Amino acid sequence: MKKEIKKAFLDFDKEEQWLNEQGQNGLMLLNYYKGTYEFEDVNPTKYLYKIEIPKKQNRSDYYEFLEELGITVVANYAGRVYLRKNENDGAFDLYTDLDNQIEQYKRRNIVFNSVALSQLGAGILLFINMILYTSRRDAPFWILLVFGSALIISSITFFILGEPIRKKIADLKSEKKIRE
Repeated sequence: MKKEIKKAFLDFDKEEQWLNEQGQNGLMLLNYYKGTYEFEDVNPTKYLYKIEIPKKQNRSDYYEFLEELGITVVANYAGRVYLRKNENDGAFDLYTDLDNQIEQYKRRNIVFNSVALSQLGAGILLFINMILYTSRRDAPFWILLVFGSALIISSITFFILGEPIRKKIADLKSEKKIRE
């Protein structure tokens, strides 16, 4: 029986954890698109899931390599790849060395930084345009003030939401220094 669940995540780790909970309940992810997860109930089979942001080059070769390891590429969406592996096939560790883990978290951080920086830039541009209307205080002034403020606040929010990822990167780098 197929089942669709609409859910939104900003934290890749929490999304992965939620997917793995679904997998432990016998739900096999079939597809993901725009916040909609499509599952099929295959109980008692259990699945493990990972979300990855792969490098842009040689993706098809990489996907073939994953298939050889028993890992299924379920969906590609917004630069993310949803991967599935049967629990009976063993552990699902894509990155065992710290350099690869750091690189993966850096790619995840790019999402937050790019959104935050683009919104900050747009907000600043709106504030600059607002200055041109300061003397008149008519509708364009207030529209630019409201939207510029909203973009700046949104930018700050995305910087804050990206902090756990930056902390994870710093922790992994510290761990790497300790091991060396």
